[in-house]
Amino acid sequence: MPSPTPPHPPGPGRGLQPRAPTLPGPASAVRRTSYGPTSPEVGARGAHTRRRIVDASLGLFDELGLHHTSVEAIARAAGVSRATLYQYFPGKDQIFLELMDECARALVRVARRIGELGPTEIGFDNLNWWLGEWSWVFDKYRTMFVQWSLVASADPAVRPEVIHFVEGYNHRMAARLEAADVSGVDPESAAVAMTAVVHRLHLFRHTGRVYEADSQELTQALSVFLQLVLFPDTPNEVLLPFLSTVTPYTPVVPPPPECEALSLRTRVRGLSPRAVATVERLVVAAAKQFAAKGYHRTNVDDIVASAGLARGTFYKYFHEKQDLLHTVCVEATAATVELAGRLRRVDVFDDAALRPWLRDFVRFLDHYRGSVDVWSERLAEGGVIVALGAHAQGVLDRALLEVLTSVRRDYPFDPLAGTLLFRALLTRVPEAMREETEIPMGEEQIVDLLVFSVRRGFFSHLTAPPI
Repeated sequence: MPSPTPPHPPGPGRGLQPRAPTLPGPASAVRRTSYGPTSPEVGARGAHTRRRIVDASLGLFDELGLHHTSVEAIARAAGVSRATLYQYFPGKDQIFLELMDECARALVRVARRIGELGPTEIGFDNLNWWLGEWSWVFDKYRTMFVQWSLVASADPAVRPEVIHFVEGYNHRMAARLEAADVSGVDPESAAVAMTAVVHRLHLFRHTGRVYEADSQELTQALSVFLQLVLFPDTPNEVLLPFLSTVTPYTPVVPPPPECEALSLRTRVRGLSPRAVATVERLVVAAAKQFAAKGYHRTNVDDIVASAGLARGTFYKYFHEKQDLLHTVCVEATAATVELAGRLRRVDVFDDAALRPWLRDFVRFLDHYRGSVDVWSERLAEGGVIVALGAHAQGVLDRALLEVLTSVRRDYPFDPLAGTLLFRALLTRVPEAMREETEIPMGEEQIVDLLVFSVRRGFFSHLTAPPI
């Protein structure tokens, strides 16, 4: 796959740049040394075979996902034997890493070409240019970006490489922000939050969770949001050329599936207090393991070990891992609905109301992150889980929309784009601030950053107090 060429001509300060550094390679394989992309032994024919393997993997990762793609399937799609594939890659994780490296190089090239940022027309134009280029790169490598997010939190072979790249990229962006004299927030924290929101919003686009919102309009709304977070004193005349009047929009909330029989309440009905406690321990342990390792890499032994129970006890109450996942997702949906109901009563200008809600939402994500990730997968296991995720998302989005439209702004505001940005901020930034900074943020620091971002990005240019 060739490296992308930015579709737009260079702007001020966007000259030719040196080649981006590669990511560190994976650990050496148990098998004999493979033919890397620059190996002198590979030759033209070998390079062609290697490229076929990589391209076939990209197609299968897009169709099936990394977890459901086997080495046999890759070899068959590439028209080679397993033995031949192993001469080039120790396994599918290393193929994933090579594809990820291509994505990383593209993003670094774009980052190197960003011009001066600031509360000026040129600064805003440069920010908008960067976001437009990011969108273009994401579209070109959409398969890898989608899988990147789903795999990085759980795959021990991939995770260090993802973190290594993201940290380096954020350092580069932080230097840009520091040079622009960003105030009110540490440049490193601002860079992590900024890239987290951008990536998550595009992930929403490519997993069908943006209510068919227009890509260009989302990029423009994202530009305004980040510009106000970073430079709240940006004059309105700078923002207005990037905005247009939009019509009100209310997210459609799909009805919840019929799944009362899968709820914890139903599962423990009629059981003894001791049995109830056992089932509850299994549900809590499953949520914890799904969050730590990801659903696909968690097995029954992990769950019972975490719960301090025997394997036979698990099968007394649940048929299989997916049966337990259903119950965890039902509980996660109920928690989302409860949080959304509380959010509708929150005054975003009142610390005593906003901060406790954000704190509880961060804790919710910490506990149910693995289940929420399953909702995000296009190949989630079972229609019930997909339906639960769609209902939970719709309920939360409706509450976010009500909060955002409770004020009047002195510039055109797109309520749909704002809702999607708010969701991206809440669902990705807490995790990013723990995983993508040299010193992980504590809970209160994360809440501080969320309050700062929400108020600056959505409520800094107002013409009237809350309605």
